Amino acid sequence: MSPSKPLAILFETNHREEITLEEPELSKLLILLEKNNFSVHATSLPLQEADLTPYQVIVLGNPLDSKFSPTEVSTLKAFVESGGGLLVLSGATIFGKGGDAARNSNLNAILKKFSIEFSDTAIGVALSRKGEKEATSDDMITAIPAAQHPIVSGIHHLFFTSATSLISGKNAHQLLRVPNQPGSPLIAAATDENQGRVLALGGTTPFFDDFIETDDHSIFIVQAFRWLAGTSTQHQIVPLPSQSIKKDTEPSSVMIEELRAQLNFIEEELHTLKKVIHSSLKEMEEVVRQIKQEEKDPEEDA
Repeated sequence: MSPSKPLAILFETNHREEITLEEPELSKLLILLEKNNFSVHATSLPLQEADLTPYQVIVLGNPLDSKFSPTEVSTLKAFVESGGGLLVLSGATIFGKGGDAARNSNLNAILKKFSIEFSDTAIGVALSRKGEKEATSDDMITAIPAAQHPIVSGIHHLFFTSATSLISGKNAHQLLRVPNQPGSPLIAAATDENQGRVLALGGTTPFFDDFIETDDHSIFIVQAFRWLAGTSTQHQIVPLPSQSIKKDTEPSSVMIEELRAQLNFIEEELHTLKKVIHSSLKEMEEVVRQIKQEEKDPEEDA
């Protein structure tokens, strides 16, 4: 495929996706892709009804409370096996859940056909269970390349405000871990075991305007879409017009993450309170039982 021919990306919008062309906080993503020889499109049609032949890449951008039909799953599988690229994005919630459990979606029905699946666990929970301290940047989750691959070539690290962990089969490429240690939570995986290519990413932070110019996010995004489209990742990357972010203004996503942390704390406190109440009720039941027994015993003695 000639580098001069725009590579067509289709954003699926029929399942309440977070990552769409209409989202105001994703305006820089559209600019970045267009400057790097991508033509970007969207469809709200069910995938089996949409004409997918013009597109090299389809994006499923973190759907919410909506599930793909068996026919749509088969359509996506056929699209990949015919040489297409599929980017699947999911995330976490404030209650420690991840993937389909967090979003009430069924992305795993698609990904399992390609040796990848999202777990039901948020990255932060997975790390705390291992007794590890998160590698963070400004109190965010930091992800580091776990292997050599064109998508993560030249990448030092990415960061996320929240994310979900992945499970990959033996045919999948493990791309990013948090932190980069064997057995640590996986946040990105890819496969090209069939004719096409699939990339699953357990977070969406790098795509938003507040973060897309930070660290290696833009490089990762362009290289990911080039790999998915089946073209070379070695072409020069055209940056966004401005590579500066105001450091004196706290991004809205940071404030959202702080709110998530507060809600997590509240959830833990409520769980503890529930246990205390349950224990107190048990004690009260035992006291009542003893009183009834004592009242019964004198009657029996008489």
